[in-house]
Amino acid sequence: MSQINHSDNKHKIIPSTYYDYWYAWYDFVLKYNDAFFESAVKSVESLFNVGDGRVGKIQNVMRAAFDSTLQQKINEEGFATSVANLVSARIKLARLFGYDKIYNNLADFFLAGSRTLEPIRDNINRTPSEVISTKGRFSLLHYKPIVEQKHKTPLLVVYSLINRHYILDLLPKVSVINSLLKQGFDVYATDWGTPDSSYQNMTLENYAHEYVENAVEKIKEITGSEKVSLFGYCWGGIFALIHSAIHPENVKNLILHATPMDLGQTNTVIENWTKHIDADELVNTFGNIPGWFLNAAFIMRNPVEALLKYWRYFSEPKSLDEVRQFFAIEIWLYDSVPIIGPVYKEIVNQIYKKNLLIKNKMRVGSDLVDLRKITMPVLNIIGTKDDLVPPDSSRSIMNAISSTDKKLIEFPTGHVGLCVSADAHEKLWPEVGKWLTERS
Repeated sequence: MSQINHSDNKHKIIPSTYYDYWYAWYDFVLKYNDAFFESAVKSVESLFNVGDGRVGKIQNVMRAAFDSTLQQKINEEGFATSVANLVSARIKLARLFGYDKIYNNLADFFLAGSRTLEPIRDNINRTPSEVISTKGRFSLLHYKPIVEQKHKTPLLVVYSLINRHYILDLLPKVSVINSLLKQGFDVYATDWGTPDSSYQNMTLENYAHEYVENAVEKIKEITGSEKVSLFGYCWGGIFALIHSAIHPENVKNLILHATPMDLGQTNTVIENWTKHIDADELVNTFGNIPGWFLNAAFIMRNPVEALLKYWRYFSEPKSLDEVRQFFAIEIWLYDSVPIIGPVYKEIVNQIYKKNLLIKNKMRVGSDLVDLRKITMPVLNIIGTKDDLVPPDSSRSIMNAISSTDKKLIEFPTGHVGLCVSADAHEKLWPEVGKWLTERS
């Protein structure tokens, strides 16, 4: 009898799960089409506000009207809920038919193939470096000096988890790493590698203690320095903040670069969607968060821009260097790695949803991350046009830390522009080097 009841329940669950999935798709497509249509209408209406008939100005006005309207519409509560419902329905369908297990096996297979290309990707156009052996699963890179090292305190660059680390070392002419080396700094960096399903049990505590802490201790051992300067890029800035708050005795200077810290401020589209998605459900089903999942979200913010940017870019003559840089950025944008599930879940739940970091209530294992314990010199770099990490979410750190020596640099560019724009390499990174030189 129990078998019959179990079978009856299963026959009821399967149609219900399918219905929920396709209804979620219908609701999402309906809302997305509505946002797209209204954006197109606003774009056409903007023609009446153009003062002259220059083609370039007309295109810019129409584009701005479309972009701003689309961002507003897909950032609304109803749309964010629709995205979350679609993800949840897809998760339930995957569980019902065992797609979650199939996904993990396929993901590991493709990741193994991806690793064969890593030596090429990590060496062509990159600043030469050596791998330093440390405890734990990750690598520590030491960049080979370009000029005589002028500064005693070594610098550890803590990269983000979302994209591969080479955005700060994209090409020789637009390499932040190269700029720092030329200014005489001794530069080390994290390499998070390509995590597969065997990493699924690693937590934020593992990252903070097993790796960042071990890397700092290894650098101190190699150099004989009592302290290390930390440079945290994007989510890497979160790890740098955690270490600086828990072990301030190790940190000489702290540099934060486009780091999300106060998510109670204005939301970007990605942040809003992230807050609505059930991170526990997602991680418990698929383990690590696949890179394509985040790439799809980035494209969905504005698919028209994703499709037309090539035509717009090449509508005017470009030099060979400009073309190389354009495609190097494009490759980096979609060269995403999986984010270890428990780490993603902890960051989303503690920072994005509950905003505990800026409130001094975030925990990493048994440690409380109290930003008031940060007393070392701090340099905070933000892009005023950053649509991934809103400037307001980064500015708040200036009032949360106890440092008396602290500086905020607001540079007029976006998230990637901070790393690779010509203006940033002409003005920003020499200024960062000067600030660090005065405190090393």
